[in-house]
Amino acid sequence: MNNESGDMLTDEQRSLATRCLWSLQEADISVEGLILTHVRGIALTSTMHQTASTSRLTAVAVAMFLLGEHTSEAWGNGESLEVHVRVQLDPNNPDSMAMRYVSMRPVGPWAILLAVHSGSKLSINLEADLNTAAHYLEAVLDNQPLPPLIWESI
Repeated sequence: MNNESGDMLTDEQRSLATRCLWSLQEADISVEGLILTHVRGIALTSTMHQTASTSRLTAVAVAMFLLGEHTSEAWGNGESLEVHVRVQLDPNNPDSMAMRYVSMRPVGPWAILLAVHSGSKLSINLEADLNTAAHYLEAVLDNQPLPPLIWESI
């Protein structure tokens, strides 16, 4: 992907990335959706239906992640490795069933992996699986040899 000019994925890259996302979503029942997005806020591929809500989620999540990046740089502490946001779906029902979490990880310098999941926190297995997916997706975007996809959640 020629990221600086804004070119998107090739058909092969999109196919590999989409299969990775669906494979992870099928491996972990807490995952409700995954989005691979360009840092400009454009969804590259997703397991979620492309709706106005999904587009807003993508744009807001990218903005949050980039804010984390700028904060890290301002503090002189390097880069953002991950960002987590907790979303309450129904303010009148504050139980855990009404909560969703959005976890974000960088995928190289030009993309971000967003995971929408349920549960009280990011499980150790899901955290490992998101790292595996990010590593795999970075190889896809860079046209590098692909590492194996072995999920901890299975």
